[in-house]
Amino acid sequence: MTRLRILHFLAGIPEITVQELADAIGVSQPRLSWHLRMLRRGQLVRAHREGRTVLYSINREGLNAFQRELSTLIAPRPRVRALQHELSEV
Repeated sequence: MTRLRILHFLAGIPEITVQELADAIGVSQPRLSWHLRMLRRGQLVRAHREGRTVLYSINREGLNAFQRELSTLIAPRPRVRALQHELSEV
C-alpha cells in the first residue's frame, strides 16, 4: 500500500525530495528510500540529482508500459474463455 501512496502523491507534483515526500505521506525516510528504490527498479519512478539533493518524480512512460502489461494479464483470452465454457458444461 505504501508504494501506491507514493505513486499517487508523485502523480500530482513535478518532483520532490525524499524527506519532503516522507513528511508528506508519513513514512520514515529509510523506509521510503527502500520503496523508492523498488519503484525505480520497476521503472515507475525517476530520480535525478541536483547538487547533493536527489529529486524524485513519476515516470509516466514506465507507468503506461506497466498498465499495458497488466491489462494483457487480466484481459480475458479466447483460449481461457473456451476452457471456462467447457468446464461449466461438466
